[in-house]
Amino acid sequence: MNKSIPTIVLCICTYRRPDGLRKLLESLPELDAGDGQRYADQLQIVVADNDAAREGLAVCESLPATYPFKLHTVSATEPGISAARNAATSAALALKPDLIAFLDDDEWPEPQWLAELIRIQTRCNADVVGGPTRPVFPANTPQDLLNNPYYGADMGLPDATGCTLQAGGNFLIRADVIEPLAPDFFHPAFAHSGGEDLAFFLQLQQLNRSMFWAANAIVHEPVPEARLHDGWMRSRIVNIHNARVRVMQLLQPELKHSIVRCLKTVVLGIVAGALSAVAWVSPALTEKARLLRWKFSGKLSAHLGRVTVRSETY
Repeated sequence: MNKSIPTIVLCICTYRRPDGLRKLLESLPELDAGDGQRYADQLQIVVADNDAAREGLAVCESLPATYPFKLHTVSATEPGISAARNAATSAALALKPDLIAFLDDDEWPEPQWLAELIRIQTRCNADVVGGPTRPVFPANTPQDLLNNPYYGADMGLPDATGCTLQAGGNFLIRADVIEPLAPDFFHPAFAHSGGEDLAFFLQLQQLNRSMFWAANAIVHEPVPEARLHDGWMRSRIVNIHNARVRVMQLLQPELKHSIVRCLKTVVLGIVAGALSAVAWVSPALTEKARLLRWKFSGKLSAHLGRVTVRSETY
């Protein structure tokens, strides 16, 4: 084992995406550890399958005997993304690594992805490091969709910038930082809505854990045709902002914070309504106006005690 590279376990949660999981697993041997090195015994993989059909586990079992990494599988029988993440994390900790990384089953990393996360973690002595997830669109996708920030997950920050991470599809964390959060590393309240990753990072922020951005730790995520339609985008935006409000209700339940959140939502509704009115005479604002309306709808529903459910696979 190369002692200059820390020991890492990569957690992958999968749910009804066998083709995406296979593509991801087949891309991992191409990871470049730097200076002409490849990862070997330093890297192990945990795949947590959250579907009773066990399609993801079947993919793992079909890999050739020459696959270069030790692969551990977990059947996460309790439904929901939180349960899958928790099962994967527990299995990873049992392997006693220095670091734990996370990728989603519909992503694939660039060769320098992991090396860049480790570089920033070492340089900044960071507890957690996150990187960008870049969307890959079908050919001839309209320009307004290419610029839509709700595809992918990219904070757009300079390299090594301190931040509060938000998305759980591309990050690295010290094992000794995540271990004390057991057993519910990712909160069960967000198992079916999403937002478990935001709650996770905000909890770490409250614990004064340091987080940094690795601008070159890039992973890619395909955008299926089904996600180019208004119905999908509306559902996504409503769901995201419903979950955001509920996360803050959980982590900042004090009355003063509740009042501020409500006031911000009221202001957002006023702005969305005003912009929608202006869009009647200035069609260029139509897209921005409806995104704001959907955002307001999601937040308002959370204030009213409604919990949205994410219908798409995760």
